[in-house]
Amino acid sequence: MSTPENPLVVVNTPDPLAKVAQQMSSLQRLFQLKPSILELVSKSTTKENAKPGTFRVTSTNESFETMKAVMLYEPIEQREKYRKGEYSKESKECFSLDNFQPHAKASNPPAMYCATCPDGDIMWDGWRAAKARGVSGDQLSALLPKCKKYWHLFLADRATQTTYYFNVKGLSVKNFEDGMQNMARIFAAMYQNIKVQNKTLEPDKQIALPTNVGDLIWQVSFTMYSFQKAGGPFQVGFKDFALMSPQNQAEFGKIITDFKRQRNAGQVQSQEAAEAEAEVVAAATETPSNAGPLSSDVAKQNSQIEI
Repeated sequence: MSTPENPLVVVNTPDPLAKVAQQMSSLQRLFQLKPSILELVSKSTTKENAKPGTFRVTSTNESFETMKAVMLYEPIEQREKYRKGEYSKESKECFSLDNFQPHAKASNPPAMYCATCPDGDIMWDGWRAAKARGVSGDQLSALLPKCKKYWHLFLADRATQTTYYFNVKGLSVKNFEDGMQNMARIFAAMYQNIKVQNKTLEPDKQIALPTNVGDLIWQVSFTMYSFQKAGGPFQVGFKDFALMSPQNQAEFGKIITDFKRQRNAGQVQSQEAAEAEAEVVAAATETPSNAGPLSSDVAKQNSQIEI
């Protein structure tokens, strides 16, 4: 449709349905549940008002010395690879959110599958062989996998029930995996307890036996804390694993039910979107730094690794 003043100017009549769809999309993003990103602040941080060794909420700068937490879902094994000596968004060459294949947005994946990646866990064989031969220090560090494994957790604060995305990286990975053995022992006891209870119940009233970790993991709480070894990097520790009371279990069970409903409706921000948003905030508030760890620091970290 042209205007009377100027027949050459064409005014497009907006589609009412398209306008409604755009408004609904905007409202959906506005009221989308966004679990905050929780991070362990490193000793070399350049973030303003960030205290090394604390757990920091990236969106609010709120920090905790320790946190009593509950895992709402099974931990997910993930990976990431940076250019040597650089640890920025631009230097991330490859990453995977499932430890199976590089993500579609990975800029320079070395292989089609994580299991066959020459920079991944395949390198551990060479590292172990070199260590057995007496190789140490920076020479041994150079043989560590360039693509690092880490664990992605979806947590809830035990006290406030606030939800967080949290990645367990570096030396903390082994601490987490060791801690999960405590969780496994609790799972085994819970499973046996249900079997014993079912022996006293009529068939139609028996409790369903758990079929996977996700059926039980949200019923156990634990404490996260940070520590250093010989002045090295801060690590996350995990302790005080305990089965929650039936009342508390019911509360967290409701959180999971509500979360599943919102996620199925597309009302929950994904891990990828949340981390991308956190990177934007960090870029605006953090002093740029491309400096990687000094070789002596790498050697110190390497000396603490036990495989």
